[in-house]
Amino acid sequence: MPDSPVSPSPSTSDTPRRAARFRWVLLIVLALLLALCAIGLAFKTGTDRGLTERQAAIDAQVAAFIAQGLDHIATDQPELAMSELQQALALDPQNEQARQALAGLETTATATVTPAPSVPPLLLVPPDSEQPTPAPDLIVLPTEKLFEQAQAATDAGNWDEALTTLDQLQALDPSYQPGTVADLQFTILSGQAKALLADDRYEEALRVYDRALELRSDDALSAERDLVSLYIDALSRWRLDWEQTVQFLDQIYETRPDFLDVRERLAVAQESWADLLGRDGLWCDAVDHYKAAVNFGAATDVASKQTTATEFCSNPPTPTVSAETELEGTPAAVEGAGAGQLTFATYSPQFDRWSVYTLAMRGSQQPVVIMQDASQPVWSADGRQLAARSELNDQTGLTSFTASGANRQRLTTFFEDSHPSWAPDGSQIVFESNREGDRRWRVYRIAASGANEIFMGYGRWPAWSPDGSAIAYQTCDDNSGRCGLFMVNADGSNPRQLTSVPGDAMPAWSPDGGRIAFASADRGGGWDVYLLDVRTGNVSTLAASTGVDAHPAWSPDGRQVAYISNRDGVWAVYVADVSSGQSRLAAVLPDTLPNWYEARLSWGR
Repeated sequence: MPDSPVSPSPSTSDTPRRAARFRWVLLIVLALLLALCAIGLAFKTGTDRGLTERQAAIDAQVAAFIAQGLDHIATDQPELAMSELQQALALDPQNEQARQALAGLETTATATVTPAPSVPPLLLVPPDSEQPTPAPDLIVLPTEKLFEQAQAATDAGNWDEALTTLDQLQALDPSYQPGTVADLQFTILSGQAKALLADDRYEEALRVYDRALELRSDDALSAERDLVSLYIDALSRWRLDWEQTVQFLDQIYETRPDFLDVRERLAVAQESWADLLGRDGLWCDAVDHYKAAVNFGAATDVASKQTTATEFCSNPPTPTVSAETELEGTPAAVEGAGAGQLTFATYSPQFDRWSVYTLAMRGSQQPVVIMQDASQPVWSADGRQLAARSELNDQTGLTSFTASGANRQRLTTFFEDSHPSWAPDGSQIVFESNREGDRRWRVYRIAASGANEIFMGYGRWPAWSPDGSAIAYQTCDDNSGRCGLFMVNADGSNPRQLTSVPGDAMPAWSPDGGRIAFASADRGGGWDVYLLDVRTGNVSTLAASTGVDAHPAWSPDGRQVAYISNRDGVWAVYVADVSSGQSRLAAVLPDTLPNWYEARLSWGR
């Protein structure tokens, strides 16, 4: 019988199938690995690209900070430049360009700027290069540091430093927490105003009060500001109008009896008013004011004055003519007047000519002509030369000549050039002019020879200080819009405001440089002469009348101030004693003043 076919064994038949399955698994695993590799590569590529883009953004920001810093250096704004460069270094501490520019700024600041001892220098400290570079999203901008500095200075009562720091912050980032910054600025200005008030710097305090109230309405601060204004008004009428002085002080006392020294001043003012009433024979009125003076704590002898006034009120004494009685307006030698000579110019309609006169302040009281066809004369400090405005049709401008009227020299060529003022060493002259097409008044400086003319700024009535360091003039601040008397360095730098009344004009320095006499129409209702204490900013009235009192000029010894006035119906020169405030007629002006506002009075040696 034939053999049966042989069936394959299970182990032999499963081998190909297992191999096939293994290959498929291997392919799947490989595919998965390839997919993972692709994903990893894509992730790495994306990460690198993101880092590259982020670094590019940082580099662009660094370049922008450096560019802005260099622009600020070019425009002479070192503080802004320093901030921009430090922000660049915060992002890239190793940036050589920013490091070199910042080092140059710090070297210049160290070499040229000496901070005031009471105000430490405000520096934005660059990050320590030894510490790791902070991540861009963790960088703290300088505004944060500046705000912390301003807050610390405020807490310490360093008002000037706090305000300066806050100004830097606002210049860097005007949008930085405006509400918080405004609150801190209000606190600083309020504190600064009170500090100025405590230091008897009343005019300055009033300006700072106004700045604070511009930021925020505050009833308490506004009320204090009004008291300061009343106090300044009282000081401006001191010795000149005791009735009005008492009215101002009474208003303050009713509101704040402990305000400054108002109680002590009321005692003096009431006594002085009573004395004046007694001299006029108004003894019954004087009794009430002596009584008020006693109530305010006046000296013990006031009580005896009150007793005398009470007796005279019941039995008036027989009036007598005092030996001191003097006809007001009579030209006479001024008692105690210093040596030297006053100089002025007047116009003769008959001869159609200007003449410059000198008036000796001792001896003869008759003005003497020393120059024709000139106006607005002013003495040099040594008394050897005069500068004036030329009134010759073919030689318009400024001119100079000797005290004898010789050696006349043309200095400028514009008819509008006016009111010259000598530098103390006689080497230069400042003057005003509205020669330009816009007719705005400008201040210029020239050499005494007329060469090297320099524009210094907008303003009128320039007056050189006795030490030669500064020039006072009338102008308006372009930023704040506030007008009044300002002072700048002799080179025209660092302008600062002295008074805040727009009508203040015609400044004249005292020989010691401590005070400025000036005229104003905006303080007492008419043109009067005032004295400004340059250190404190306090203003007091020196001469006031129902007429015009203007163009003050100091005597060489600083004890008197001469001025031009029409208080008696004619233009004349008067001299006021600074200590007593009493004025006397020195001389009636010959001829006329076609425009009194453009006149000039100068007191030479």
